[in-house]
Amino acid sequence: MKKIILAVMCIFLTGCSTGTDVNEMAYVRAVAVDSVNVTFAFYLDEQILSVSADSMDKAKSAAELSLGKKIFTGHTELVILGECNEREVLDYLLSQWKVPPACKAAKGENGRKILNSRKAEDIVGILEMAEEKNTTEKCDIVTVLGQILNEKNEDLPLLTEEGQLQNRQ
Repeated sequence: MKKIILAVMCIFLTGCSTGTDVNEMAYVRAVAVDSVNVTFAFYLDEQILSVSADSMDKAKSAAELSLGKKIFTGHTELVILGECNEREVLDYLLSQWKVPPACKAAKGENGRKILNSRKAEDIVGILEMAEEKNTTEKCDIVTVLGQILNEKNEDLPLLTEEGQLQNRQ
């Protein structure tokens, strides 16, 4: 009898009842960072949201308030860097937002326009193909941050406002 009661308790007392439902989260696919604007592209419907804030934390909080959902950054595939301190932003994204080490990083003057012009998934594919064909250096966030910290001034891939890879002269 004790075994039956124990088995029933195990079934009813386990599960994800205290966890967050997948539908209650907004999953970031790409983020573009300029001096005061942070633009998010999300997996669901490729929704784009841009907020103005003086810190990454405030930008994330403002985006969460606007969406009415908690933002999850652990699946971020792309970071577009505009006018910002690249080392600080990449370090923050990696250490605080826990973006994956394989997340791609690129430069772009107008991240909001880039993400509105082309799907983040397509831009990631372009960067991966360029790496594979050796037309650009590796641009995952860990490699790029390592180059910045070691003062190896490798150029990040540069994106046009249409989300295309721009050739460097």
